[in-house]
Parts: sequence; structure tokens; C-alpha cells
Amino acid sequence: MRRVHRAGCRCPANWKNRVQRVFPDYAEFMKQAAVFERLPINSPERRGGFAAFASHVLVRGKFPALWGKHKESIARMSSQKCAYCEGPINAQRAAHVDHFKPKALFPSLAYEWTNYFLGCPGCNGAKGDNWPLRGGYVRPDRGDPTRQFSFSADGTMRAVRKGSAADRTIEDFELDRRWLVNRRRFHIETMLRRLNDVVGLRDEGDTAICKRLARTILQDARGPDAAYSVAVEECFWRVWRKACPRMSL
Repeated sequence: MRRVHRAGCRCPANWKNRVQRVFPDYAEFMKQAAVFERLPINSPERRGGFAAFASHVLVRGKFPALWGKHKESIARMSSQKCAYCEGPINAQRAAHVDHFKPKALFPSLAYEWTNYFLGCPGCNGAKGDNWPLRGGYVRPDRGDPTRQFSFSADGTMRAVRKGSAADRTIEDFELDRRWLVNRRRFHIETMLRRLNDVVGLRDEGDTAICKRLARTILQDARGPDAAYSVAVEECFWRVWRKACPRMSL
């Protein structure tokens, strides 16, 4: 997970008015949302979801999916990659607008623009309406998420600190699911083959060419639209520092 920025994903100027217009009684919706969110997070009523608690304040028992019309804007925030696993999403219909705090448990945030991230079907489907009893998950738009996860060359990952928000994120988003691990491994191994060839040039005395090509590999790995860029970059540095400890880039 790499830090994403909302600069290119601004909330529409008329967003609040549009939201209010689609509800039969927006004030009552927010009132019931406040009552619902005061319930204990693990109570049967809360876990049953807001639609079961107060369907009468929704539209035919559902949240109007206004966010779906803004997928392209939300996608720019993470360069059309899933904000959680960094997997590329190649079709608008395959892109999910994920409510970071699920609307079923936090209805007051259902239309909060900063609660939206682009998610792939794998991550969004695994997370569903989950939310931890204590703490939360790693947000892609705060701090430096890369420091909270560690990746291996085989594509697997772990949380740097056991029992942390990163640990819960890996588990509930299934960030170590088999197909995802296989895709990360493919991209890591592709980069490592290139890097090993470049290190070989250093061994032959072509230091300047080695550094130039290594910089190119690194730039490709950390590009904004590069798939699984955090995993690939971490594995790059691990190999580079071991093979060329005295050569800076």
C-alpha cells in the first residue's frame, strides 16, 4: 500500500446538495444515523446494518449510490490501481468505490468524500462490512503506509508490527490471498531478473552504466501507475543494498 493523495480527487462542489435531494428526509436520515452509531460496535443491532435498523429513511431500503458516478475521479487518486493492494484495474465496471468505514456500520459517512477509495473486487469483497472491534485499518491517505508492511520476494507480505492496524488490514482485506501473492511474485521476479543483469555489469567494471540502469529499474518500480510498486521497490532495495553496499543511487 502506497500513500495516495486527494489533490486530483476533489469533492464535487454541489455534492452535499445532491445527497440531500435524493433522500425523502435527509435530516431524519442523519438523526437515525447518529442514534445507530451510538450503539456498541459489536451489538447485534449494529452488526445487522443500518438498512435493517432504519430502512424507512433510505430510498427503497438502500443507500442511493451517488458515488458510482465519480469512479474516474476517485480512480485518479490511486492512478487507477486498487488503493489497498495496488493491483491495476482495467475496466470501470471492475472498479469498486470502497467505503473505508463501511456505510452499513457508519451510515453518517456514507456520503463523506474522504471515506472513498478505489478498490478492486478482491479487496472490496473480502473487507465487505467488516470493521475491527478496536482500532481500525491502515488508511492509504495518511502517514506513510509503506512503513507498516513488509514484502518477501515470493510475493507474501506481513505487518511490521504484529497485532497492529496493518495486521488487521492484511487479514480482513485478504492482502495475502493466493492469486494476489502470485501476481506480486511475478512482478517482483521480473524486476529482479533485470536487476541481476545490471549487477552483473558492475562485476564487469561498468559501474556508471550499472548505476544508470539501476535508476531506471527503480523509477519503473515506483512509478505512480506501476503495479504492486511498494512490494517491488522494497525487494529492489533489499537486493541492491546487499549486492552493491557502497554504491548509492
